[in-house]
Amino acid sequence: MLLDVPLCRQTTDFTCGACAALMVRHYFDGNEKLTKRNEFLIWSEIVALPFKFSSPHRIAAYFAKNGFETTLVMKRGTGGGGRILLECCQTDPAERKLFVDFFEAYDKILAMHVTSDVVYRIPTLSDISRALSHGSPVIALVDSYYTTKARGARNPPHLPHWIVVSGYENGRFYINDSISERGLKNGKMGMDERILETAMDTNSRFGWLPSIIIVSGKATESISHKSRKKIGRRKYGKQE
Repeated sequence: MLLDVPLCRQTTDFTCGACAALMVRHYFDGNEKLTKRNEFLIWSEIVALPFKFSSPHRIAAYFAKNGFETTLVMKRGTGGGGRILLECCQTDPAERKLFVDFFEAYDKILAMHVTSDVVYRIPTLSDISRALSHGSPVIALVDSYYTTKARGARNPPHLPHWIVVSGYENGRFYINDSISERGLKNGKMGMDERILETAMDTNSRFGWLPSIIIVSGKATESISHKSRKKIGRRKYGKQE
């Protein structure tokens, strides 16, 4: 199954979560245009204050608030720890602990008030393939090293990154990667399941809780079969 999720390229280094959400929103509602304005409107709703990156709780809450059936699957624990989070504190190092404490307290509040269904365990590839089989695209947190390297980058950095998983066939997942850099291949591509599984282990490298958001149609609507396409008509390039 390959879901016809459009590609949206992020215009900043911190709006990958917003672009992932916008791609999925447009998949269900073509009136939600892939514009920079909408990219930032969504980012303003899902940003993980006081930082610039996107919160899994807030991404799930964004879709639930707009009437979509939404499931957040994430590892239980305190997320966002480690070196990468501290580097996101663009302030004096002496004040960073205050920012981290604020983030962790805010994240706990979000966890209590998010209106979507939350499943606290490590997300798996089976969760993703099962969602795709029901016509539901999946927003996944990954290590960007693996997606950008697959698109031709020679020595990309390891950074937390949101992508959209839109298809699966014979041990290969198909993804939409919003990172836009000169010289990289198109942001739609195939990725072997073992590589995607490694990329999803954000906890060991960053201390970030592995997370996926499964988005289905609105509760009052069914997903049109016209919005799905067979793998045989794929527009994805091969992985390097």
